[in-house]
Amino acid sequence: MTYCGISLQSFGGALAVVERTMVRHKQWLDGGEFLGLYAIAQVLPGPTGISFCVLLGDRFFGLRGAAAALAGFLLPPAVIVLSLTTLFTRFEHLPWVQGALHGMGAAAVGLVIHTTLRLGRSLRGVPVGIVVAVLTFGAVALLHWPVSAVMATLGVASVGWAWRSLGAT
Repeated sequence: MTYCGISLQSFGGALAVVERTMVRHKQWLDGGEFLGLYAIAQVLPGPTGISFCVLLGDRFFGLRGAAAALAGFLLPPAVIVLSLTTLFTRFEHLPWVQGALHGMGAAAVGLVIHTTLRLGRSLRGVPVGIVVAVLTFGAVALLHWPVSAVMATLGVASVGWAWRSLGAT
């Protein structure tokens, strides 16, 4: 049921809503656990939101939890998107419809920035995490490196550092 609510609130990106729900409201995860699961979801194939909900469902309730989280995450928005698509094709030429879409895009950008700043607080006291975040931003946003190159370099280096620092070598 939680993922039904999340999916109905988060068209265009669920990260902000998932973090608020899982960390602040339900307190199922702390900030560090959330970042860890999110990092794993980022490197798995497919959309990050889907990977995250499957990982979280599995963590608490096994295979049934993963299936329930996935269904809750995908089914409600699928029904709504199909309905809205039908309406949009009929009214797409209207200026207020186009304006609404532009406004939603701006709101989504604001949510991403807000969530990034909130999650960045979890990196306090972890200088390597801050350095990796800054280097990643610089490589993608300023140097225009492909994300695949950043993952292959900084991502692999980060995993190696975490593995070593946790004593798993």
